[in-house]
Amino acid sequence: MDVALDSTEKYRILFDSIDEGFCIIEMLFDERQKPVDYRFLEVNKSFEMQTGLYNAVGKRMREFAPDHEEHWFEIYGNIALTGKSTRFENRAEQLHRWYDVYAFRFGDPQNMQVAILFNDITQRKRAEELLKIANKELEAFSYSVSHDLKTPLRIMTSLAKILNKDHQTGLNEEGKHLLQTIEHSAEKMSRLIDALLSFSILGKKEMQKAPVDMYKLTEEVVGELYKIAPHTARIIIHPLPVVKGDYELLYHVMYNLISNAIKYSSKVPYPRIEIASEDIGTMVKISIKDNGAGFDARFVHKLFDAFQRLHSQEEFEGSGVGLAIVERIITRHEGKVGAEGKINEGATFYFSIPK
Repeated sequence: MDVALDSTEKYRILFDSIDEGFCIIEMLFDERQKPVDYRFLEVNKSFEMQTGLYNAVGKRMREFAPDHEEHWFEIYGNIALTGKSTRFENRAEQLHRWYDVYAFRFGDPQNMQVAILFNDITQRKRAEELLKIANKELEAFSYSVSHDLKTPLRIMTSLAKILNKDHQTGLNEEGKHLLQTIEHSAEKMSRLIDALLSFSILGKKEMQKAPVDMYKLTEEVVGELYKIAPHTARIIIHPLPVVKGDYELLYHVMYNLISNAIKYSSKVPYPRIEIASEDIGTMVKISIKDNGAGFDARFVHKLFDAFQRLHSQEEFEGSGVGLAIVERIITRHEGKVGAEGKINEGATFYFSIPK
């Protein structure tokens, strides 16, 4: 016959079952009311697993770690005195671990007790440090690429142009063709390097979020694109929302998507591009639709990968980085990207970001 559990036993089962470390401490102060230590009153099993401290009940923190950092005592002391709960991340040097902590006053204020719920985030912090190192190395690589690689490319292009101009009479048709190939290849490599740098820089640019009028931004993009390369495409901009995001990054998104639509619809008799939006729950979806070359829907998963192209250079020039940049930016805005299309029936590229 089952016996009903009393509240204390239920509490203990719950206490020992949660994945988070949990403990209740009693703050200890000196005669000037400065917090100098704390005593463990209760701990759960996850506490022991995440701290490496065993048989802690009844013992003081300084018994385990005599040089435990003062800031821990100050934080918990302030909670015990004021009753103001707090959440923070901090490193316990003596335990060689990082913790994500939520702490609050427990029980009667006169008892100076604090309850602490925490998770060991040491692995995450190590990963963040490795990422910082990788980003620094990437910055160094980007600097090397922009200076050390582009300089010889510029020299190569310049020399090819000089040869083609000043020594044209001494070259046969094959020689002229070879020089043009060298010149075009160097320029293509230079554009590819620029695309790589953009992919690197925009991926780690610090976000500056503010209200962005997507209609006005799109008008600016369309005007800029026409100045750079006049085209015959009819571009229809439907009402677009104001969103919260980084203006510069969202400009790059629209620039890449609209310029792609112009490029891939350039070979149809009457190119047409429509830019629209719709609400989908908590998100706003913005789409750019064209009636151009389209793509094979079986390979849609490749579109947003760097250097993956579904059309040859002979059909449409490009670096294969623009859509990868779009995905990286939208992901940083906590959104998603996607595309739909059919060969020779146009394509629709879209992205969603939170309202």
